[in-house]
Amino acid sequence: MPATPHMPGYDAVAVPVLDSTLGNTDIMTRISLTFPTQLSIALLQDSWYELVRAWPILAARVRHTPSTPSGLSFLIPQPGKVKELEQRSRTTLKDEEKHIVIVDASSRSIASFHPIAAKAVESSFSRDTVSVGAAPGSADSLKMTCSNATTSLKQLLGADQAYITAQATVWSDATTITLAFSHIAGDAFSVKAIFEAWRRTIESTAPAPLQGIGVDPFIAYLPPHGKKSKSEDTEKEKQAERDVGLPLGFFQYGFIDKVRLAWNLISDIKIKRPEKEFGQYYMYMPAEKVEALMVQARADVDALVSASDDSEKQALDTRISTFNVLLAWLLQNIHAANPKRKRMSTVMTIVNAKTRPPARHDPSDYPPHQLWGGALGVPLEPLASGDYASLPLGQLALHIRTSLTAQIDPENMQANIVTLLRHTLWAKPSGKLVFFARPNHYLSGCTEWRSTRFGEVDFGAAAAPSSSVKPVAIGTDMQIGVSKRNRWVIFGEMGGGVWFSGFMTHKEATHRDGFGRYHHVQ
Repeated sequence: MPATPHMPGYDAVAVPVLDSTLGNTDIMTRISLTFPTQLSIALLQDSWYELVRAWPILAARVRHTPSTPSGLSFLIPQPGKVKELEQRSRTTLKDEEKHIVIVDASSRSIASFHPIAAKAVESSFSRDTVSVGAAPGSADSLKMTCSNATTSLKQLLGADQAYITAQATVWSDATTITLAFSHIAGDAFSVKAIFEAWRRTIESTAPAPLQGIGVDPFIAYLPPHGKKSKSEDTEKEKQAERDVGLPLGFFQYGFIDKVRLAWNLISDIKIKRPEKEFGQYYMYMPAEKVEALMVQARADVDALVSASDDSEKQALDTRISTFNVLLAWLLQNIHAANPKRKRMSTVMTIVNAKTRPPARHDPSDYPPHQLWGGALGVPLEPLASGDYASLPLGQLALHIRTSLTAQIDPENMQANIVTLLRHTLWAKPSGKLVFFARPNHYLSGCTEWRSTRFGEVDFGAAAAPSSSVKPVAIGTDMQIGVSKRNRWVIFGEMGGGVWFSGFMTHKEATHRDGFGRYHHVQ
């Protein structure tokens, strides 16, 4: 049994090991969906409590448990405790004791909170260009989206608060519904599954209890003794196992590299781009612009093929996806503001072991529910900053695709998982620095949520009269102990276009060769 602090009424279940790596434990985040009409406050609240009764892990507390491989456990409330917590949540005046917070802001438009989201609610975006807008202020954002959420791992490990909380804010012209969570909850697919379960509860009845709670999908990859933590070599006369090396693009830093990286980061944060200059921005790209970019990118690839000799043509795989093109467009605009065009740049993006399993994987490894994470950060092959800014869109998209094709090789996926577990497990980090870039590179990262299809979540059953109501805007933010600079997300399609967000300076947001070319919403 996990050695948990005594908390009557709770059952302890170990947090999966990959969800307990430092890239997850250190982040408290939230995802907000904005629907273009008022939804029923009472129905949203009652259906949330009904869902929690069916899935009590949503009300779990998290505690340090030295006896578990991850060092952390969920304390899942038993039925009687769920009832007690619901009663407390419904009657308390303290937001931190509420599992769902309801805010009646019907006296104000969402435009007073988030102008670019209001453009989506009003269906008034330009269809000819990209729109750019600032995020809400930090204090207002916390109040209107997640006033009941924990803001640090330290708070989560000591507080009588759930690791997942909900909030619904009803405006005069819209409703914003937010799930706030510790990143140990999983990945974007996990959050989408909770939204969908909430939707089903509103429409009819709560889903069946989750099966497989406590199954750890990657425990067999935990070195040194996990049976899948080594590579398998098959030869004609013998089978052998060898240690898994570092994944593609990762380096184990020595002292000099650590000093160089520290200087690179400190000089950027303290001198070149002080933290106070950064803000969060949102971008909306209408579907018409997306299609135009796809046409342009395909033409660029065709031109590249035409300029190649016959042997090169045969070797070229010229398929590019919408994601490849969207990320290429984003990286062009990000790098336009970089002052040193010859300086190399490394971009980290996301692949997911849920859809790209590692070597030695067996389908029975994965639990039948989605409340666990499989997201892995992987670097693209580095390019000069000036190349990111100036290469033809299609050529850059092809570079992205080629880089990711190598990254999703099953053996490399295995190497990613084993490396994370070997060096960054919260309970026992190695103390060694394994990093995804050289110390003098420009650094940036982009999360991909487009494949989760948040835009398909339909909360129309909570509208009056009931009808199909899907989100037209999406928002996110996170609490983390380091700078949020250079972090981006491609949200995906909703409201007739694609949403993006990221953290940059005002100078970068208005650069004439980058995001300054587009319409800025005030």
